Amino acid sequence: MLKLNKGFLINGVVGLFFIICLSVRSGYSISPILLALVGLGYLIYDLIKKRKWQISPDEKWLIYSYGLYFSLFVLSLLIHQGRLKELDSPVKIVFLLTLLLLFSRFPIKFSTLIYAIPMGSMIAGITALIDRFYLHSQMAYAPRIMHIQGGDIAMSLGMFSLVCCIYFFIKQQKKWMLFCLLATLSGMLGSILSTARGGWIGVPFVLCFIFWAYRKYLSRTFFVSVISILVVAVGVAVYIPNTKIMKRINAAQHDITSYVDNKKGSDSTSVGARFEMWKSALLMIKEKPVFGWGIEGVNQMRKEHQKQGIISKYASQFTHAHNQYLDDFSKRGVLGFIALLAVFLVPMRFFRKNLSDRLEVKVVAIFGMVHVISVMFYCFSQGFFSHNSGNIFYFFPVILFYAVILNLTAKKSAESTKS
Repeated sequence: MLKLNKGFLINGVVGLFFIICLSVRSGYSISPILLALVGLGYLIYDLIKKRKWQISPDEKWLIYSYGLYFSLFVLSLLIHQGRLKELDSPVKIVFLLTLLLLFSRFPIKFSTLIYAIPMGSMIAGITALIDRFYLHSQMAYAPRIMHIQGGDIAMSLGMFSLVCCIYFFIKQQKKWMLFCLLATLSGMLGSILSTARGGWIGVPFVLCFIFWAYRKYLSRTFFVSVISILVVAVGVAVYIPNTKIMKRINAAQHDITSYVDNKKGSDSTSVGARFEMWKSALLMIKEKPVFGWGIEGVNQMRKEHQKQGIISKYASQFTHAHNQYLDDFSKRGVLGFIALLAVFLVPMRFFRKNLSDRLEVKVVAIFGMVHVISVMFYCFSQGFFSHNSGNIFYFFPVILFYAVILNLTAKKSAESTKS
């Protein structure tokens, strides 16, 4: 009975992650850190009792990828004589691996994900509305989290909710299907109200993937209906003046045109500064391609590029390149770049191979693929992992989706053995 209660509590804490990640200050970290501490406790207990932890080959690959990512931070710190503070985020990532043990002992239910995610997306949209129109914040989520990060997370919740929506359509649960469709729109609205543009770059690709993954279950009527609803809803939101989306789109077009035409001040706009930072990062990569410059070295070199007139003063003040790939490459070299790709491609390979399984496993695999693809796109225009929110929001759900799939496939194997 006690074990059942523990499992119920752990599932509740997992569900809470999606529900409060954008509505509470540091809400994205409360559940993962709490659960990781419990997982660490069980790991220490098992080590004391000399119990063996059965690790599947798929889990080993995930551990290796996280370990490689962490080791490159350590190597860079040693080579460039950096500060121990540089290991804060990578240590947390390794710390989250204790969840593999915890979730194997107390399995996370499929129902926890399928109901908590759309609830979280709905709350994210409501929170954005409160921020913009009640608290009169210029950007949704800004009172609690960096608004670009918040907008990206809201978009992910919206896309996850669409995955849930189609699942309930297949199961012919119309009320939950409609709720999830509203949750999808709510998450997308949250991203719009955050004024973050980077989160929208990958949306067409993510939508195409979701419909492709579900293609055997969907009629042409459903496909056309859902796309029409999304297009109309987004179109209405874009042209409502208070959302500022049209203003942001026009500003981006103006920034790009001005930068290409080399107009005065164009290198100090939001888009122009990114181009400047990317130029600086590419120059650094060219000079030190193997081990990079280290975190402090990159900051100093960016300032040096400003002194040489290569980039603007405005662009030189940032501590990351606003592109995760260039940022990791310039700081930790080609080895760091490979390590970054590993934490994307290793999980993607695992989720991809589980897309052909039974429906529940397939849904979680789609969650995983949508998650990885979305974050990979976020990383093109934002240093997503340069923020604690980005690290936690990416690495925790990857482990969570892994664990749920492994539990569902193990249960399926057990049922097959019995029959």
